[in-house]
Amino acid sequence: MGWLRVPTRCRACETRPVRLSKLPASLALGLFAASTLMGGCGEEEKRRISGTLDPEHAAEVARNPYALTCRDLERQPLHPESARLVIKAEFELAREPSLRKVRKEDTLNRTGRSVYYALTEVCKRRGPSFEPARLAVEGVREGKYRAARGRPG
Repeated sequence: MGWLRVPTRCRACETRPVRLSKLPASLALGLFAASTLMGGCGEEEKRRISGTLDPEHAAEVARNPYALTCRDLERQPLHPESARLVIKAEFELAREPSLRKVRKEDTLNRTGRSVYYALTEVCKRRGPSFEPARLAVEGVREGKYRAARGRPG
């Protein structure tokens, strides 16, 4: 008899050799069948965990914070990476040249919080794929959305 390579962990698709002559025939056949059925090894790694980001969308938002969607705001509490995406985008938007006057009156942190408040308010009336950043920045610039004064942050 020869050697059969049996998966030890599908996640890494590692295998270890097993000498077939030392196994009962039915067990050897079962191991062979199981190892051939595990051809989809590694598929678990391709599935995203609930709340995690689509890497392509995250890269797009990192390049262009205006690509942030209402779905991103909804998913924020589900995963730390989703929360980081929103926080980074809100502060990139707070650094917009059109908000320079607002940043002079308030701090960058307060302006960022105002942008976040505006994003959430705009998304209340929109679908998950809507990109609220333009309306949010415009609303903060016009004074429509401002973070509460007298609070920390």
